[in-house]
Amino acid sequence: MMVFSIIFLSQAALEVPTGLISDLLGRRKTMIVGALFSLVALLMYATGFSIWVLFAGAFCEGVGRSLFSGTDKALLYETLQEKEQSDQFETIFGKICSVEQISLGVSAVIGGLLALISLQLVMWVAVIPALLGFICSFYFVDIKQESRVQQSAHMILKEAFKGLVENRRLRLISTAEIIDFGFGEATFYFQAAFFNLLIPQWLIGVVRGLHHLCGAIGFWTAGNMIKRIGYKGLLIGGNIVTSLITLIVLVIPSALSPFVMAILNVEYGYSSTAKNGLMQREFSDQQRSTMGSMVSFTGSLLFSVISILLGFITDISTPIHAMLFGLSSSVVVIWIYSTLFISSSIDRGKDQF
Repeated sequence: MMVFSIIFLSQAALEVPTGLISDLLGRRKTMIVGALFSLVALLMYATGFSIWVLFAGAFCEGVGRSLFSGTDKALLYETLQEKEQSDQFETIFGKICSVEQISLGVSAVIGGLLALISLQLVMWVAVIPALLGFICSFYFVDIKQESRVQQSAHMILKEAFKGLVENRRLRLISTAEIIDFGFGEATFYFQAAFFNLLIPQWLIGVVRGLHHLCGAIGFWTAGNMIKRIGYKGLLIGGNIVTSLITLIVLVIPSALSPFVMAILNVEYGYSSTAKNGLMQREFSDQQRSTMGSMVSFTGSLLFSVISILLGFITDISTPIHAMLFGLSSSVVVIWIYSTLFISSSIDRGKDQF
Protein backbone atom coordinates (compact mmCIF):
# COMPACT_ATOMS: atom_id res chain seq x y z
CA MET A 1 0.00 0.00 0.00
CA MET A 2 2.97 2.32 0.56
CA VAL A 3 4.02 1.65 -3.05
CA PHE A 4 0.55 2.64 -4.29
CA SER A 5 0.59 5.71 -2.05
CA ILE A 6 3.90 6.88 -3.50
CA ILE A 7 2.58 6.39 -7.05
CA PHE A 8 -0.50 8.55 -6.52
CA LEU A 9 1.22 11.15 -4.34
CA SER A 10 4.09 11.68 -6.79
CA GLN A 11 1.64 11.84 -9.70
CA ALA A 12 -0.52 14.42 -7.93
CA ALA A 13 2.49 16.52 -6.89
CA LEU A 14 3.90 16.61 -10.43
CA GLU A 15 0.65 16.99 -12.42
CA VAL A 16 0.92 20.76 -12.95
CA PRO A 17 4.74 20.95 -13.45
CA THR A 18 4.65 18.19 -16.08
CA GLY A 19 1.68 19.80 -17.81
CA LEU A 20 3.72 22.97 -17.96
CA ILE A 21 6.67 21.05 -19.43
CA SER A 22 4.38 19.64 -22.10
CA ASP A 23 3.18 23.10 -23.13
CA LEU A 24 6.75 24.44 -23.16
CA LEU A 25 8.66 21.57 -24.83
CA GLY A 26 5.94 19.93 -26.92
CA ARG A 27 3.88 16.76 -26.71
CA ARG A 28 6.27 14.34 -28.43
CA LYS A 29 9.22 14.94 -26.11
CA THR A 30 6.97 14.77 -23.06
CA MET A 31 5.45 11.44 -24.18
CA ILE A 32 8.93 9.97 -24.82
CA VAL A 33 10.14 10.92 -21.33
CA GLY A 34 6.88 9.63 -19.81
CA ALA A 35 7.25 6.28 -21.59
CA LEU A 36 10.87 6.06 -20.37
CA PHE A 37 9.87 6.61 -16.74
CA SER A 38 7.13 3.97 -17.08
CA LEU A 39 9.66 1.49 -18.46
CA VAL A 40 12.17 2.22 -15.68
CA ALA A 41 9.43 1.80 -13.07
CA LEU A 42 8.54 -1.69 -14.30
CA LEU A 43 12.21 -2.69 -14.47
CA MET A 44 12.58 -1.67 -10.83
CA TYR A 45 9.47 -3.64 -9.87
CA ALA A 46 10.76 -6.68 -11.74
CA THR A 47 14.17 -6.62 -10.08
CA GLY A 48 12.79 -5.63 -6.68
CA PHE A 49 16.06 -6.10 -4.80
CA SER A 50 14.72 -4.20 -1.80
CA ILE A 51 11.74 -2.17 -0.63
CA TRP A 52 13.65 1.00 -1.53
CA VAL A 53 13.92 -0.14 -5.14
CA LEU A 54 10.14 -0.65 -5.16
CA PHE A 55 9.66 2.83 -3.70
CA ALA A 56 11.92 4.29 -6.40
CA GLY A 57 9.92 2.40 -9.01
CA ALA A 58 6.68 3.78 -7.57
CA PHE A 59 8.05 7.32 -7.82
CA CYS A 60 9.07 6.73 -11.44
CA GLU A 61 5.60 5.39 -12.24
CA GLY A 62 4.04 8.48 -10.68
CA VAL A 63 6.29 10.70 -12.81
CA GLY A 64 5.38 8.72 -15.94
CA ARG A 65 1.66 8.98 -15.19
CA SER A 66 1.89 12.74 -14.63
CA LEU A 67 3.79 13.23 -17.91
CA PHE A 68 1.09 11.35 -19.85
CA SER A 69 -1.80 13.02 -18.00
CA GLY A 70 -3.15 15.84 -20.15
CA THR A 71 -0.43 15.41 -22.77
CA ASP A 72 -1.92 12.36 -24.52
CA LYS A 73 -5.33 13.99 -25.01
CA ALA A 74 -3.71 17.29 -26.03
CA LEU A 75 -1.56 15.51 -28.65
CA LEU A 76 -4.60 13.72 -30.07
CA TYR A 77 -6.76 16.86 -30.23
CA GLU A 78 -4.01 19.05 -31.70
CA THR A 79 -3.17 16.41 -34.31
CA LEU A 80 -6.80 16.26 -35.41
CA GLN A 81 -7.05 20.06 -35.26
CA GLU A 82 -4.01 20.42 -37.53
CA LYS A 83 -5.62 18.01 -40.01
CA GLU A 84 -8.95 19.89 -39.70
CA GLN A 85 -10.62 16.82 -38.20
CA SER A 86 -11.23 18.06 -34.64
CA ASP A 87 -14.91 17.21 -35.04
CA GLN A 88 -13.83 13.54 -35.02
CA PHE A 89 -12.16 13.81 -31.59
CA GLU A 90 -14.87 11.96 -29.66
CA THR A 91 -15.02 9.10 -32.18
CA ILE A 92 -11.25 8.53 -32.28
CA PHE A 93 -10.73 9.18 -28.56
CA GLY A 94 -13.48 6.67 -27.78
CA LYS A 95 -11.91 3.97 -29.95
CA ILE A 96 -8.49 4.50 -28.34
CA CYS A 97 -9.98 4.22 -24.85
CA SER A 98 -11.96 1.16 -25.96
CA VAL A 99 -8.75 -0.68 -26.83
CA GLU A 100 -7.31 0.45 -23.49
CA GLN A 101 -10.28 -1.10 -21.66
CA ILE A 102 -9.81 -4.36 -23.56
CA SER A 103 -6.11 -4.39 -22.68
CA LEU A 104 -6.97 -3.86 -19.00
CA GLY A 105 -9.26 -6.87 -19.07
CA VAL A 106 -6.77 -9.07 -20.94
CA SER A 107 -3.87 -8.06 -18.72
CA ALA A 108 -5.94 -8.78 -15.61
CA VAL A 109 -6.60 -12.33 -16.80
CA ILE A 110 -3.00 -12.98 -17.93
CA GLY A 111 -1.57 -11.34 -14.81
CA GLY A 112 -3.80 -13.47 -12.60
CA LEU A 113 -2.63 -16.68 -14.26
CA LEU A 114 1.06 -15.71 -14.22
CA ALA A 115 0.81 -14.68 -10.57
CA LEU A 116 0.05 -18.32 -9.73
CA ILE A 117 3.61 -19.06 -10.89
CA SER A 118 5.42 -15.95 -9.67
CA LEU A 119 4.48 -12.33 -8.99
CA GLN A 120 7.94 -11.28 -10.18
CA LEU A 121 7.24 -13.05 -13.49
CA VAL A 122 4.19 -10.80 -13.92
CA MET A 123 6.45 -7.76 -13.63
CA TRP A 124 9.02 -9.08 -16.12
CA VAL A 125 6.28 -9.85 -18.66
CA ALA A 126 4.89 -6.33 -18.13
CA VAL A 127 8.27 -4.90 -19.14
CA ILE A 128 7.70 -6.12 -22.74
CA PRO A 129 4.70 -3.87 -23.59
CA ALA A 130 6.33 -1.01 -21.67
CA LEU A 131 9.41 -1.35 -23.89
CA LEU A 132 7.24 -1.45 -27.02
CA GLY A 133 5.41 1.65 -25.80
CA PHE A 134 8.71 3.47 -25.31
CA ILE A 135 9.78 2.57 -28.86
CA CYS A 136 6.42 3.69 -30.26
CA SER A 137 6.70 7.07 -28.54
CA PHE A 138 9.56 8.05 -30.88
CA TYR A 139 7.15 7.77 -33.82
CA PHE A 140 4.77 10.46 -32.54
CA VAL A 141 4.57 13.56 -34.70
CA ASP A 142 4.20 16.84 -32.83
CA ILE A 143 2.24 19.79 -34.19
CA LYS A 144 4.18 22.36 -36.16
CA GLN A 145 6.27 24.51 -33.86
CA GLU A 146 5.30 27.73 -35.64
CA SER A 147 1.70 27.12 -34.58
CA ARG A 148 2.79 27.44 -30.95
CA VAL A 149 2.91 30.86 -29.36
CA GLN A 150 6.02 30.95 -27.16
CA GLN A 151 5.22 31.92 -23.57
CA SER A 152 7.11 31.90 -20.30
CA ALA A 153 6.32 29.28 -17.67
CA HIS A 154 4.83 31.97 -15.43
CA MET A 155 2.57 33.25 -18.22
CA ILE A 156 1.35 29.73 -19.10
CA LEU A 157 0.41 29.03 -15.46
CA LYS A 158 -1.27 32.41 -15.10
CA GLU A 159 -3.28 32.11 -18.32
CA ALA A 160 -4.24 28.48 -17.62
CA PHE A 161 -5.59 29.32 -14.17
CA LYS A 162 -7.32 32.41 -15.51
CA GLY A 163 -8.95 30.41 -18.28
CA LEU A 164 -10.25 27.77 -15.85
CA VAL A 165 -11.72 30.43 -13.56
CA GLU A 166 -13.12 32.95 -16.06
CA ASN A 167 -14.45 30.61 -18.76
CA ARG A 168 -17.83 29.68 -17.26
CA ARG A 169 -18.45 26.66 -19.49
CA LEU A 170 -14.96 25.30 -18.83
CA ARG A 171 -15.34 25.97 -15.11
CA LEU A 172 -18.57 23.97 -14.95
CA ILE A 173 -17.27 21.07 -17.07
CA SER A 174 -14.02 20.92 -15.09
CA THR A 175 -15.84 20.98 -11.75
CA ALA A 176 -18.07 18.11 -12.88
CA GLU A 177 -15.00 16.15 -14.02
CA ILE A 178 -13.19 16.75 -10.71
CA ILE A 179 -16.16 15.59 -8.62
CA ASP A 180 -16.88 12.67 -10.95
CA PHE A 181 -13.26 11.50 -10.83
CA GLY A 182 -12.76 12.04 -7.09
CA PHE A 183 -15.90 10.16 -6.06
CA GLY A 184 -16.12 7.75 -9.00
CA GLU A 185 -12.53 6.54 -8.93
CA ALA A 186 -12.50 6.12 -5.15
CA THR A 187 -15.80 4.21 -5.28
CA PHE A 188 -14.49 1.99 -8.07
CA TYR A 189 -11.45 0.93 -6.03
CA PHE A 190 -13.76 0.36 -3.07
CA GLN A 191 -16.27 -1.82 -4.97
CA ALA A 192 -14.48 -5.07 -4.10
CA ALA A 193 -15.40 -4.58 -0.42
CA PHE A 194 -19.07 -4.37 -1.44
CA PHE A 195 -18.82 -7.29 -3.87
CA ASN A 196 -17.28 -9.50 -1.16
CA LEU A 197 -20.58 -9.31 0.71
CA LEU A 198 -22.50 -10.77 -2.22
CA ILE A 199 -20.36 -13.11 -4.35
CA PRO A 200 -17.41 -15.51 -3.89
CA GLN A 201 -13.90 -14.06 -4.15
CA TRP A 202 -13.14 -15.87 -7.42
CA LEU A 203 -16.15 -14.26 -9.15
CA ILE A 204 -14.84 -10.76 -8.52
CA GLY A 205 -12.27 -11.23 -11.29
CA VAL A 206 -15.07 -12.21 -13.68
CA VAL A 207 -17.01 -9.08 -12.71
CA ARG A 208 -13.92 -6.93 -13.31
CA GLY A 209 -13.49 -8.49 -16.74
CA LEU A 210 -17.14 -7.76 -17.60
CA HIS A 211 -16.66 -4.23 -16.28
CA HIS A 212 -13.80 -3.53 -18.71
CA LEU A 213 -15.61 -5.23 -21.60
CA CYS A 214 -18.68 -3.02 -21.14
CA GLY A 215 -16.42 0.02 -20.81
CA ALA A 216 -14.78 -0.91 -24.12
CA ILE A 217 -18.21 -1.14 -25.80
CA GLY A 218 -19.16 2.26 -24.39
CA PHE A 219 -15.99 3.97 -25.57
CA TRP A 220 -16.08 2.33 -29.02
CA THR A 221 -19.63 3.50 -29.72
CA ALA A 222 -19.38 6.85 -27.89
CA GLY A 223 -18.79 8.94 -31.02
CA ASN A 224 -21.96 7.67 -32.70
CA MET A 225 -23.98 7.97 -29.49
CA ILE A 226 -22.97 11.62 -29.07
CA LYS A 227 -24.11 12.34 -32.64
CA ARG A 228 -27.44 10.57 -32.06
CA ILE A 229 -28.33 11.60 -28.52
CA GLY A 230 -26.12 14.63 -27.98
CA TYR A 231 -23.92 15.76 -25.09
CA LYS A 232 -26.92 16.77 -23.00
CA GLY A 233 -28.69 13.44 -23.35
CA LEU A 234 -25.58 11.45 -22.40
CA LEU A 235 -24.27 13.60 -19.58
CA ILE A 236 -27.61 14.35 -17.91
CA GLY A 237 -29.89 11.52 -19.01
CA GLY A 238 -27.17 8.88 -18.84
CA ASN A 239 -26.14 9.94 -15.34
CA ILE A 240 -29.73 9.93 -14.09
CA VAL A 241 -30.46 6.43 -15.44
CA THR A 242 -27.24 4.82 -14.19
CA SER A 243 -27.51 6.54 -10.79
CA LEU A 244 -31.07 5.29 -10.28
CA ILE A 245 -30.19 1.73 -11.28
CA THR A 246 -27.10 1.78 -9.05
CA LEU A 247 -29.21 3.08 -6.16
CA ILE A 248 -31.64 0.18 -6.59
CA VAL A 249 -28.92 -2.52 -6.60
CA LEU A 250 -27.34 -0.94 -3.51
CA VAL A 251 -30.57 -0.60 -1.54
CA ILE A 252 -31.73 -4.08 -2.60
CA PRO A 253 -28.37 -5.92 -2.81
CA SER A 254 -28.17 -9.38 -4.36
CA ALA A 255 -25.69 -11.62 -6.18
CA LEU A 256 -26.74 -9.83 -9.39
CA SER A 257 -25.73 -6.37 -8.09
CA PRO A 258 -22.02 -6.62 -9.07
CA PHE A 259 -22.91 -7.75 -12.59
CA VAL A 260 -25.47 -4.96 -13.06
CA MET A 261 -22.89 -2.38 -11.91
CA ALA A 262 -20.35 -3.84 -14.33
CA ILE A 263 -22.80 -3.55 -17.25
CA LEU A 264 -23.47 0.09 -16.33
CA ASN A 265 -19.84 0.83 -17.16
CA VAL A 266 -21.03 1.25 -20.76
CA GLU A 267 -22.30 4.68 -19.71
CA TYR A 268 -18.86 5.55 -18.31
CA GLY A 269 -17.47 5.24 -21.83
CA TYR A 270 -20.14 7.59 -23.15
CA SER A 271 -19.84 10.25 -20.45
CA SER A 272 -16.03 10.19 -20.29
CA THR A 273 -15.74 10.69 -24.04
CA ALA A 274 -18.32 13.49 -24.03
CA LYS A 275 -16.63 15.29 -21.11
CA ASN A 276 -13.19 15.12 -22.69
CA GLY A 277 -14.55 16.37 -26.00
CA LEU A 278 -16.16 19.38 -24.34
CA MET A 279 -13.07 20.20 -22.28
CA GLN A 280 -10.63 19.95 -25.19
CA ARG A 281 -12.76 22.41 -27.19
CA GLU A 282 -12.67 24.90 -24.30
CA PHE A 283 -8.95 24.54 -23.46
CA SER A 284 -6.67 27.14 -25.05
CA ASP A 285 -4.05 25.90 -27.50
CA GLN A 286 -1.14 27.47 -25.60
CA GLN A 287 -2.06 26.08 -22.17
CA ARG A 288 -3.95 22.91 -23.19
CA SER A 289 -1.84 20.38 -21.26
CA THR A 290 -1.39 22.65 -18.22
CA MET A 291 -5.16 23.15 -17.97
CA GLY A 292 -5.76 19.40 -18.20
CA SER A 293 -3.13 18.75 -15.53
CA MET A 294 -4.72 21.31 -13.20
CA VAL A 295 -8.07 19.54 -13.48
CA SER A 296 -6.41 16.14 -12.97
CA PHE A 297 -4.43 17.43 -9.97
CA THR A 298 -7.57 18.71 -8.22
CA GLY A 299 -9.40 15.47 -8.99
CA SER A 300 -6.54 13.45 -7.48
CA LEU A 301 -6.67 15.49 -4.27
CA LEU A 302 -10.43 14.90 -3.98
CA PHE A 303 -9.86 11.19 -4.69
CA SER A 304 -7.48 10.97 -1.71
CA VAL A 305 -10.00 12.59 0.63
CA ILE A 306 -12.96 10.50 -0.55
CA SER A 307 -10.95 7.27 -0.29
CA ILE A 308 -10.31 7.97 3.40
CA LEU A 309 -13.96 8.89 3.98
CA LEU A 310 -15.17 5.65 2.35
CA GLY A 311 -12.93 3.62 4.63
CA PHE A 312 -14.11 5.58 7.68
CA ILE A 313 -17.79 5.14 6.81
CA THR A 314 -17.25 1.39 6.37
CA ASP A 315 -15.51 1.13 9.75
CA ILE A 316 -18.41 2.78 11.58
CA SER A 317 -21.16 1.33 9.38
CA THR A 318 -21.14 -0.97 6.29
CA PRO A 319 -19.66 -0.98 2.75
CA ILE A 320 -23.18 -0.38 1.40
CA HIS A 321 -23.43 2.95 3.23
CA ALA A 322 -20.00 3.90 1.90
CA MET A 323 -21.13 3.10 -1.65
CA LEU A 324 -24.27 5.17 -1.16
CA PHE A 325 -22.12 8.08 -0.01
CA GLY A 326 -20.04 7.75 -3.17
CA LEU A 327 -23.18 7.66 -5.30
CA SER A 328 -24.48 10.88 -3.70
CA SER A 329 -22.02 12.88 -5.80
CA SER A 330 -24.19 12.13 -8.85
CA VAL A 331 -26.76 14.64 -7.63
CA VAL A 332 -24.19 17.44 -7.71
CA VAL A 333 -22.76 16.34 -11.08
CA ILE A 334 -26.21 16.18 -12.70
CA TRP A 335 -27.04 19.64 -11.31
CA ILE A 336 -23.80 21.06 -12.76
CA TYR A 337 -24.53 19.60 -16.21
CA SER A 338 -28.09 20.92 -16.07
CA THR A 339 -26.75 24.40 -15.28
CA LEU A 340 -24.23 24.10 -18.12
CA PHE A 341 -26.73 23.13 -20.83
CA ILE A 342 -29.58 25.39 -19.73
CA SER A 343 -27.45 28.53 -20.06
CA SER A 344 -25.19 27.42 -22.91
CA SER A 345 -25.30 27.01 -26.66
CA ILE A 346 -23.83 23.54 -26.30
CA ASP A 347 -25.94 20.80 -27.79
CA ARG A 348 -28.68 22.87 -29.37
CA GLY A 349 -28.72 20.11 -31.96
CA LYS A 350 -27.71 16.47 -31.66
CA ASP A 351 -24.16 17.03 -32.83
CA GLN A 352 -23.64 20.76 -32.38
CA PHE A 353 -21.30 22.46 -29.95
